[in-house]
Amino acid sequence: MGRKQELAKNTAVLTIGKLLTKLISFFLLPLYTTILAAEEYGAYDVLVTYGTLLIPIFNWQFDQGLFRFMLDNRKDEEKQKELFSTMFFSCFLQIAVYVILFLLVMPLLKMEDAYFLLWYVVLHIFFQLLHQFIRGRGGNVKYTIASFISTSMITIMNVITLVFLKMGVQGMYISTLVALMMSIIYMVFATKFWKFFSFRCIRMDTFRQVAAYAFPLIPNNLAWWVVNASNRLVIKRFLGLTANGIFTAANKFPNVFIQFYNILNLSWTETVTLHFEDEDRDEFLTETMTALFKLFSCACFGIMALMPFIYSLLVRGAEYAPGFYQIPILMLGMLFRVLVGLYSCIYVAQKNAKKIATTSAMAAAINLTVSLGFIKSLGLYAASLSTLVAFLAMFIIRYIDVNRTVHMKIQKNIAIPTIVVAILSVVSYYSGLKIVQVIVLGIVIVYSVMMNMDYVKMFTAKVKKILKRA
Repeated sequence: MGRKQELAKNTAVLTIGKLLTKLISFFLLPLYTTILAAEEYGAYDVLVTYGTLLIPIFNWQFDQGLFRFMLDNRKDEEKQKELFSTMFFSCFLQIAVYVILFLLVMPLLKMEDAYFLLWYVVLHIFFQLLHQFIRGRGGNVKYTIASFISTSMITIMNVITLVFLKMGVQGMYISTLVALMMSIIYMVFATKFWKFFSFRCIRMDTFRQVAAYAFPLIPNNLAWWVVNASNRLVIKRFLGLTANGIFTAANKFPNVFIQFYNILNLSWTETVTLHFEDEDRDEFLTETMTALFKLFSCACFGIMALMPFIYSLLVRGAEYAPGFYQIPILMLGMLFRVLVGLYSCIYVAQKNAKKIATTSAMAAAINLTVSLGFIKSLGLYAASLSTLVAFLAMFIIRYIDVNRTVHMKIQKNIAIPTIVVAILSVVSYYSGLKIVQVIVLGIVIVYSVMMNMDYVKMFTAKVKKILKRA
């Protein structure tokens, strides 16, 4: 199978399970914003934000290390046993350290609903290790099913606990934990992990190898947390939980966009790593990078152009209305995040975790500086702008650095019209004039079709084949 076909197949398999369930969750946004007050929604988001900070600290990023070394040993089952046994045993050490510190520190902080934070991190340590083990073995279908179970169970349980049991935000906590447990149970039986775990296979040298790769990823993930999540805590501190709930609702739209990238990134990273030594590597990377840039930029502008017509339909509570004005800034920030991720795969292929951490730390510092520096004067706009500026800076840094060793550039004849359409989309969005917004929506549609004509032709050809068979 060719590299492009391999990338397309893996992406398609992963998309079926992850994107569809994310879309279902997204379309339940009117339910959440109708039943939950912005303060409750913001409180849930803050605890999840704390969880995303604690997970990389206490799982030591061994899940990422396991995946990377599994790619090098897909045909060596004995080495796979050594890797899994060593990393699974380390899981219990990680959890023991976390639980002990949690029980010592939490009484001092007097945090509400601390039970959720305790179990959220513990379950995620197991979830991520098993998830990456499946992915490392090439089990993309099982990987997708595990994601499907997690997301669909959260959705189903939220409907039950919020609509029928009237449990409020407590229902969201319980739904999240139950979904994680169900997904872990599935992965335990799907992987038959007991066949890969043995105390005799635990190796200190394997621990050291994975740790040497994984430990530098801890500051990288902390930096990503600063870029992605710290804004919520800054908002909570200076603007309150209600403002945080508004910001969380506004982020739902960029999150749908970024979820598709996250799916693609799983197969993109694997494809680049497995074919990094190919003779025509640079040509393949440049061609694929250009195609993905066109696809994601069009998706970004499409969502922005649609927002003036659908935001009020999907976000029902009147107190969430200010979130509408944050979306263009956040969408552009997520577009640069996509570009950052597409270039990051080079560092993964090179096992250059230190470079990943260094560039992420620069972006984190920029994000926090802008957010804290302008939160009092600009309000929610400071949080949105800090995200955009941070990802733009990280993209520039990684673009320059990667192209020193690997040719992977965006063509000017693609970049210039993209910038023009981006400006038109932002101006029409904030103009508030429906006629202008309709015209720009039409321009974005035409632009998207022209930029992605190869995909349009491919899709049309497949539809014709299906119709002929029918």
